[in-house]
Amino acid sequence: MSCRTTAPWNYPPPPNDIFLLDGLEGPVETLAPGAAIHSSGRVQLCNLKPIASYSWIDEKTPYIAVPGYPRIWRNITVTTVPSDSGVRYVDCNKSFMGDRSPLIPIFSAIDSMHIDFRYRDLDIITGRNSLRKLLRCIDQQHDKTFRIDVDLLGKTCLLTRCEETLTDTINEFRGYGHEYELAATKPRRGSEKQISHYRIISYNFGGLKVLLRSAVDACAEPASEDDSFLASFSALSTGTRGRSQFSNDPAYSSRFGIKVKLTSPRSVLPQSSVIEIKTRAARREPNWKEVYPQLYLSQTPYLYLAKHTRGTFGRVEKVRIDSRGMAAHTREAEAAMVKLEALLSDILKAVRKHGEGVPLSLVYRAGELQLYKRKEGTRQPFGKEIMGKFRLTAAI
Repeated sequence: MSCRTTAPWNYPPPPNDIFLLDGLEGPVETLAPGAAIHSSGRVQLCNLKPIASYSWIDEKTPYIAVPGYPRIWRNITVTTVPSDSGVRYVDCNKSFMGDRSPLIPIFSAIDSMHIDFRYRDLDIITGRNSLRKLLRCIDQQHDKTFRIDVDLLGKTCLLTRCEETLTDTINEFRGYGHEYELAATKPRRGSEKQISHYRIISYNFGGLKVLLRSAVDACAEPASEDDSFLASFSALSTGTRGRSQFSNDPAYSSRFGIKVKLTSPRSVLPQSSVIEIKTRAARREPNWKEVYPQLYLSQTPYLYLAKHTRGTFGRVEKVRIDSRGMAAHTREAEAAMVKLEALLSDILKAVRKHGEGVPLSLVYRAGELQLYKRKEGTRQPFGKEIMGKFRLTAAI
């Protein structure tokens, strides 16, 4: 894929682009996300490591529980639920972080579980949502626009999703997904106030080292909810130097301005227990071009698909993403991943050329992906302590 320099725009943006271009000076690069890749090879997603996790707790002043715990699949038959309604968070992290970066909870969770995590070894820190947006513009699946803010700390590129609104009010029928999830799952004892759970993993994506955060719908029910049993769940090796800080920390602490409650068991759940839940009308198949990459990027092993006929649900179909029946979707996703890795490499090259401290944004509109420079003062500060973690001169 190629980049080309473009002249700044000097025309007023149309009304529906005001959000996309707010605080931007003008484009400095135009990227070609749909360019052909002249290679028959595959991009390997390997060396997967669960790093940390956290749950947002709904209090007057929201805080995170680390490592927290996702909702648990109840393994019961749910036949009917009300249709979704009310207000839903579009981006929970941004809603609770206000003017501060919604990526900061990642650092709060990781530093609560590890000493001297090597952030400076990473190429990209991102949420899964941002990578899914980039995938869509690669295949030009639809004409939706988006903006992703970009910051460079050391050599690491941080991608932050941007949404025009942080909540969504449901006033018409949109299905049963949220209500079904609530009925088919339960909170772990002591986690009743949590409203979302996030998992942080790292992996090698072709030639890139990626740290990815994604929301988790549920996990498989353990044989017992007794803490002594749960404590026996062991996380995969993180390869992180040092020991966990949990042994010396009090129940509550503050990390980078976020209140943190330390929970037990003090390890990340195994990757094999993570579940994505979706509902569909029985006559409709999932949009695998959307669904499979969602699972693939976060390496979520199971999709629980609940089909209904006019609101009456039947047996849940439990799908493993690496099963034989998913082979065709796997091949399609792997082909898209070759293009995504190339696009991310192009983005990294362009951002690193501008250097650390230059706030940038990726904007996709009218079928074109451009890198814009943001105006001074629009950067969401990470703070000196977080920025120092990316210095090559940091203690090893």
